[in-house]
Amino acid sequence: MHTIELKKDLYYVGVVDHSLKVFDVAVKTDYGTSYNSYLLKTNDGAVVFEGSKRAFKDEYLNNIRSLTPISEIKYIFVTHTEPDHTGSIEALLDENPDITVVASYAALANLEKILRRPFKKFQMLPGGNLSFGGYTFNFVSGLLLHWPDVMFTYIKELKCLVSCDAFGAHFASDDILLSKEKDKGGYKKALKYYFDNIMGPFASYVLQACDRVSKLEIEMILPGHGCIIDEHVEEQIELYRELARPLVPHADGNKVTIVYASAYGYTKEMALYLASRFKEDGKEIDLFEIDALNYASLKPEIIKSIYGTGTLLLGSPTLVGDAISLFYDILGSFFWTTAQGKKASAFGDYGWSGEAVPHLSDRLKQLHFSVIPGYRVNFKMDETAKEGLEAYYQTLK
Repeated sequence: MHTIELKKDLYYVGVVDHSLKVFDVAVKTDYGTSYNSYLLKTNDGAVVFEGSKRAFKDEYLNNIRSLTPISEIKYIFVTHTEPDHTGSIEALLDENPDITVVASYAALANLEKILRRPFKKFQMLPGGNLSFGGYTFNFVSGLLLHWPDVMFTYIKELKCLVSCDAFGAHFASDDILLSKEKDKGGYKKALKYYFDNIMGPFASYVLQACDRVSKLEIEMILPGHGCIIDEHVEEQIELYRELARPLVPHADGNKVTIVYASAYGYTKEMALYLASRFKEDGKEIDLFEIDALNYASLKPEIIKSIYGTGTLLLGSPTLVGDAISLFYDILGSFFWTTAQGKKASAFGDYGWSGEAVPHLSDRLKQLHFSVIPGYRVNFKMDETAKEGLEAYYQTLK
């Protein structure tokens, strides 16, 4: 990848990866990705923003060398320490151990474990700054977008915000600049998918960060992945707000979300009974029946419903000593703050073992839901089991 001058003396030195199909094991990357890094030349030496994934360290270092000797680099600013952004920093320090690493307290602590070597450091503080080479670097909290270590850097004189994962997307663009990208539709699709999977669990923090950066005069956002936002910056920040608002956790006491799977109709009978009883009591019901074929299409709607619900019920038969795995995927989509103020419980049928209900209950407790003891039935309900289900319903009201 060749380097690109973004503004006077500010260059792109990152790596574009069209071949990547999956990121962090679970996130699909239909459009590839990029590992964005930036270099600023000054009269007093060079400054680098972000590293790169370790597998691309040679290309990353060569991009830097094409602009300046690595011996001339004085600082590297690290917004976030996930290894796709920091894997190449060790190689950079091998060539120039005098580089000072500028990062938040949490990021510096992480880097000590990643680099496993002494290094020069400068701690970012929210609202603080560092001046060098005629430039002022202001530090803006990006807390939990999407790790606790995130600290943005605002290059005051260039009106550029270095934001790492925030405002980014897994999208490989050889044009780099959003203004030049021809596949705007693909980019928007990749950005929303990235947001939903990476930033969505931290939606309330997204809104806080958007409020902070909106106070800055920004001409360009320099993210860690995807296109550099060099046009319609305010619209991109507002888009982030729009994506975040529906995902901010709140507990609507009048809303109940029931998600169930049913192998032979027994758990379905329980789910429909509970839904009908809630409706009789005037509750708003979101009812989802999931299976291996429809789950992917229903998941976004399910997640959205859970963010705003007051009560979450999960109904699963027991399969090989556990709940259907799809339920763990649902629960793996949330940060613990989502559960604040929400009741939750599990129900279902079982055959020769019945672990689904207690296992789901344990996971709900781990996520800090207010968990109501679940209810399970051995095979099909009889009159006694139906009476038990009604008693269970009364505990959920």
